[in-house]
Amino acid sequence: MLISYYKSRTDRLVQGRFGITRGHPVVYITRDPQIPGVDCYHSRRYRLSSARGQKYAALIMEYEKNKHILDELIAAWNSLYCISPREIDYPLTKRNKSIFTSEFFDRAEEMANPVCIEHPIEYKGHILRSKNELLGCQILEKLGYEYKVEIAVGNDPYNMLYPDLTFKVPEQERCIGVEFNGALDKMKSAEKYLSRQKNYIGYGLMISKDVIFVDMADPGSFYAELFETQIKLAVMAGLDDIVFPNQI
Repeated sequence: MLISYYKSRTDRLVQGRFGITRGHPVVYITRDPQIPGVDCYHSRRYRLSSARGQKYAALIMEYEKNKHILDELIAAWNSLYCISPREIDYPLTKRNKSIFTSEFFDRAEEMANPVCIEHPIEYKGHILRSKNELLGCQILEKLGYEYKVEIAVGNDPYNMLYPDLTFKVPEQERCIGVEFNGALDKMKSAEKYLSRQKNYIGYGLMISKDVIFVDMADPGSFYAELFETQIKLAVMAGLDDIVFPNQI
């Protein structure tokens, strides 16, 4: 599935190369999906120092990054299998719709929760409320997921949700929320977390698939390996919504 995703992504990206013309660094555009007629025989050239040159340089580097990932995935597949990987068309066809889409994630603003943070922890530009959230960020980074902190979920100002973390699963065109439930040994905290689960379900989100609840007996009992397993299971659960070519 990742191979099809990165093929689809690279097909939508600008292609080009860098060079020197009359002593000035330039960027050559050999493909731009937004400009018909641009190809390796009819390229466009811009000085790297110009605003347009800087824009295209970033797009070309993004293409090269994605192409590198795609080449590695294909090489890994070919080392294991003798058949070609299944082709999956994007955008995906899904059986069930969810508000937790990739587009929702991309639009969402971080740190939207208006509740004041008593002891903030700053980590790579994110403001976190606890060490458990910090560990969660580091684990998501290790697994290669892009994440955001406390985005706003819902359209009712009196019933808004702010998952501690939300990470994107781009190949499935969706995102997954994470809530860290510490101090479950206290009845008041346990009741609050159960109420929060009910609110997520009310928005059509499924626990353990769309939202991961990381339950801890106390704030200091974070189990990193278990959290990684929860992430992997939630990602796998999303596969059930996708209608693959041979199922149509």
